[in-house]
Amino acid sequence: MDGATGLVILVVLAVVFFVVKEERGKKKVASKKPVASKPKAPTVAELKKLTKNQLVELAEKKNLKVKKSGAKASVINEIREQLK
Repeated sequence: MDGATGLVILVVLAVVFFVVKEERGKKKVASKKPVASKPKAPTVAELKKLTKNQLVELAEKKNLKVKKSGAKASVINEIREQLK
């Protein structure tokens, strides 16, 4: 192998190295961006921990229609159905 061929091989390897390094850097930056996720609906267990008045207030804050005179279990069901 003469000097020119060795130099060409060295330059090609250097270019490949920097291209691969740059692609890996882009992937790392892209993976650090926060993903906007849909807010999850509270579970039945989480809702059962609240009082009926707190459930009604939660529904009002989220602009949900619930029957205030209904039982606590029915208020929970109405909230869960509307937040699906």
